[in-house]
Amino acid sequence: MKTGKTIKSKIKEVKKTEKKAVSALKTKAAAVKKAEKKAVTAVKKTAKTAVSAAKKTVKKVKNKVVKIEKAVTDLKKQSAAKAKEQGSASDRLTPQEIKEIEKHLLEMREEVQKRIRTKKEHEMPETEVGDEADVASQSLDKEVLFELNGNAQALLDQIESALRRISKGIYGTCEYCRCQIPKKRILALPFARYCIRCQTSNEGIKR
Repeated sequence: MKTGKTIKSKIKEVKKTEKKAVSALKTKAAAVKKAEKKAVTAVKKTAKTAVSAAKKTVKKVKNKVVKIEKAVTDLKKQSAAKAKEQGSASDRLTPQEIKEIEKHLLEMREEVQKRIRTKKEHEMPETEVGDEADVASQSLDKEVLFELNGNAQALLDQIESALRRISKGIYGTCEYCRCQIPKKRILALPFARYCIRCQTSNEGIKR
């Protein structure tokens, strides 16, 4: 009987020990899971912080790039403005050149006025007698004279306008953009009112 009780007692003790071992294993497993979860959370937090820091660094770099690009653009604008200013200075007419142009314009005005007077003197008086061919010929001659007088008057108006600009001290400046008209254009066309770019733009609008 004692032997049976001893075996039962040992079995009970083994079960108890086994239960304790299982409980200890469960506790350890829970602790491992908790530690693992904590480690994963820490890694995620570190990664998130690293990504956030990287984004901030990228943003700073982008801002620096934008500032550098703006500085380069400003430098280009300054260089272009300086080059334009230098070009304008080289295109600016001297007082002596303006005097020579004024003299030339006055001579042109006199010549055009003389041409207009001559054409008016040669205008044919109207005749009541004549056949249809004579009337048609006379009408055509009048139209030609009228057109020539119109062109001469337009040229005279341009010359007068140029002389007025000289008297006001604004000769050689584009009436639209206020920039200096290139000297070559002025010398070729002394009564020019616009620079080539504005002249082309105006002609395009008229068309």
